[in-house]
Amino acid sequence: VYVSATQDQYYSNGLTLQYQFLSKTPSEKLVKKMYTFQLGHYLYTPYSGNVPNIANQDRPFAGYLFADFGITKFYKNESAFKITYQLGILGPSSQAESLQKWYHKMVGMYTPAGWAYQIQDQLGANINLTYLKNVGYTSNKQLDFNAFAEAKVGTIFNELTLGFVSRIGFKALNPIFNSVLFNSNISNEKTDNAIKEVYFFIKPQLSYVAYNATIQGSLFNDNSPLTFDAKPIKASVQLGLKWASKRFNYGYAITYLSKAVANNRVTGHKYGTITMIYKFR
Repeated sequence: VYVSATQDQYYSNGLTLQYQFLSKTPSEKLVKKMYTFQLGHYLYTPYSGNVPNIANQDRPFAGYLFADFGITKFYKNESAFKITYQLGILGPSSQAESLQKWYHKMVGMYTPAGWAYQIQDQLGANINLTYLKNVGYTSNKQLDFNAFAEAKVGTIFNELTLGFVSRIGFKALNPIFNSVLFNSNISNEKTDNAIKEVYFFIKPQLSYVAYNATIQGSLFNDNSPLTFDAKPIKASVQLGLKWASKRFNYGYAITYLSKAVANNRVTGHKYGTITMIYKFR
């Protein structure tokens, strides 16, 4: 709905709530060590949320409710490493069906149908690793290039991603350890600056998918009524705007994602992301 009032497919909705704070013990090489607690809820549907006939579903209905804890280290050489430990539940117990039906009723949309064939309950346990490195700025420091690699291993997502992200600013860019794009513009000191950052960004990436339980069901059984193979190679590109003020950070982005399911009916799709962050210092 953040990109189209008529589109409601595949990655249908995602809600996350995060709280993060800094350690007070950086080392000689370390600028910041950041801890992040997150609650999240992802919701997936076929080409529509109203596909009552299982034969017409080109992707399984699925919901994933999770919590995770992350540790991110930002280094003085403008690199960063993050490790995240995640636990959750995939399936009816995630309450994705109830959430979608409640939301559609609240805004006067159609009644979702087809959740009777959703991916069944299974425990989610994942470890996610991310490495980020700034590889250079233009001479005026208004454009930069940052390469990243991400690995996800566990019972829900198993994939390897490579990509880069570039910021296009209206003035000289902050280093990556003090940038809203990387959620690193927090400090243990009082924030007195007004507008710190405004810029566009682009983030293309390519992933190898070994397993995706929201499409393929459990690694350990085949009790879900409908599953498909995940497409082993997927690509995405994200375009967006980030703005950071004294207390509030804002962001809007559009992501185009190539087809993720290995059948001839699924297509690529796009979705929007809205971000708002409040800084206590």
